[in-house]
Amino acid sequence: MLALRAALVASASLLAPFAGARAAEGPPADRPNVVVFFTDDQGYGDLGCQGSKDLQTPNIDRMAAEGVRFTTWYSAAPVCSPSRAALLTGRSPQGAGVPGNVSSYPGEPGMPPEQVTIAERLKGLGYATGAVGKWHLGSAPGATPNGQGFDRFFGFYAGCVDNFSHTFYWDAPHVHDLRRDDREVYEDGAYLADIVTREALRFVDEHRDGPFFLYVSYNLPHYPLQAPQRLLKRFAHLPPSRAKYAATLAAVDESVGEVLARLDDHAIAGRTLVVFLSDHGATAEARGDGPVGDNGPFRGRKFSLFDGGLRVPCLIRRPGVVPAGQVRGQVACSYDLAPTILAAAGGSAEPGAFEGKDLADVILRDAPSPHASLAWSSSGQDAVREGRWKLVRNARDDQNRPLAGPDALFLADLEADPGESRNLAADHPEIVDRLSRLHADWAKSVAASSPKR
Repeated sequence: MLALRAALVASASLLAPFAGARAAEGPPADRPNVVVFFTDDQGYGDLGCQGSKDLQTPNIDRMAAEGVRFTTWYSAAPVCSPSRAALLTGRSPQGAGVPGNVSSYPGEPGMPPEQVTIAERLKGLGYATGAVGKWHLGSAPGATPNGQGFDRFFGFYAGCVDNFSHTFYWDAPHVHDLRRDDREVYEDGAYLADIVTREALRFVDEHRDGPFFLYVSYNLPHYPLQAPQRLLKRFAHLPPSRAKYAATLAAVDESVGEVLARLDDHAIAGRTLVVFLSDHGATAEARGDGPVGDNGPFRGRKFSLFDGGLRVPCLIRRPGVVPAGQVRGQVACSYDLAPTILAAAGGSAEPGAFEGKDLADVILRDAPSPHASLAWSSSGQDAVREGRWKLVRNARDDQNRPLAGPDALFLADLEADPGESRNLAADHPEIVDRLSRLHADWAKSVAASSPKR
């Protein structure tokens, strides 16, 4: 995959043989195309390559077989908007000015326009940029995809929409929300994942000579759990809610497969970096049919800073460059993608631009994680991980209820207890103090660099 900054200077062993082998495909491999597939409310365990026995995700599993699969990849937030802001800016949600969810109604502010997205940075390197699907980072002037570095957009601004009417109706007033760039369009009855796929393929077709950056953000498996009957029938043997959930992920898998096939058709798979990940853990919300997603062995769900709310699947593929069929257990975070992608494209950023780290050495050489620690804040909860230890303050349980009493300050040894079931805070006050100081230092640092709202 990755053309590292250093590799651009002296990478004969890494890129030169590959570039020669692919010479007929077009430009050399120093400026790869990039496709990011981003699912919504998907559980850590809800892929075949992650151990699921009842789902069918052969195309996504193919990515794992042909690339690197991370097992300790964290979202920067346990809810939608902050996780998206972090992915696109390379900063924590607080650093990106999006600490919580953005309003789904028209004209609402979102991510501050002065934030610089990876799309904007790649445009400066000559990339065509496109986004399809869910945005959820604001719809006021300057906050839309077209205002945040994307040449083309087809999708919706809200946090979720009905997959057939394309209407946000979870709070009144109901709002139709489907648009091409800033213009509202209507495709009533068309399944949203099919529209997203069509537009993603169109973008690839139009920009196959590259370089391009395509952000494909699905409305699935977020509620409403809707899928075409042909997919629902495939999972009729499962309990009804799990069947709907499985069908939505089958729709995503088909979409991913079509895009990968189109890269093959244009003979550009070898010069395209493809990433697949979820925005955070699966939900237990009643309007999402309850706890039907599988967060693996981890405690907590969407909204929680326990690992079930934060740990997500992440797959990275570029044939001929990224090692095939390998697993990485190093700690990484979604805000690492922006600096990693920028480095792969041969770009650089101003000092302090990113809180994330370039993961090229981890991906290519199995190097240690560049993170000594990770920290989070979300809706009154705080968390910090350092090595095997993780401290969560005011954590929420699987039903999004705050823990009380001694468990309001929860210390877990993730190596011995990945499910965060045993609170060791009383046994290790010195570790609690150290991690508390780490979080305070992180919060102070981020506050000093965060946009003032």
